[in-house]
Amino acid sequence: MNKQYYTCTNTYKRVQTEIKYIENKGHISFILLLANIRMEETEYKGILHKEVNKLAGISPRFHRISSMLLDHFIMCFLIVPLGILIFIVVAQFEQNLSKLSGIGLFSIPMFIYINKDLLRGKSPAKRIMGYQIVDIKTNQPASEFQCFIRNLTLIGWPIEVIVGLINPQRRIGDFLANTKVIISDKEKLKSIWHDLKKVELKANFIGILIVGGLYFYGLTWVFPGMN
Repeated sequence: MNKQYYTCTNTYKRVQTEIKYIENKGHISFILLLANIRMEETEYKGILHKEVNKLAGISPRFHRISSMLLDHFIMCFLIVPLGILIFIVVAQFEQNLSKLSGIGLFSIPMFIYINKDLLRGKSPAKRIMGYQIVDIKTNQPASEFQCFIRNLTLIGWPIEVIVGLINPQRRIGDFLANTKVIISDKEKLKSIWHDLKKVELKANFIGILIVGGLYFYGLTWVFPGMN
């Protein structure tokens, strides 16, 4: 009982005084029950507990958006230098390049970006922050083709961020690919290298190349400036 006294909160001290007062009358068992109830209420209804619960209800959305922003930063850090290099090459050999060749070269950085989740449905930021893309029916890691289809909507990235804030598990691309985002184990970025070494040629990759080619060629009609 002394151990319980020392672990009481400030609010519980008043109850402790009641225990000492009634203890002289031999009502120890009753007041100990009352004390335990009071202590549980203090732990559950305390201000800190309430604020933690409130933040827990909000944080998943912001945590998910943070993952999207981090992914965008990492991928831009990787593909922008490549895009500049391609621009220099195209500028030097513009007269010798066909229209399709130019579209193909300029599509490489975006193609890499769209395939950021290719390995086990985990982009760099998802590995760091503990997320994974899975098939909505099987809850198994989404296929490479599903991850590719899911990211085709990133052309409207700001809209996807807003949708992700409203629905952390499924943005527009997830509805197209029949996928969702779940909480997963966090991994170090070096796990990407281990996954790369296990990659084998699949029919999915052929589908990605075909759909990707049609997608980027279609964008040249939507955005004539890409020609």
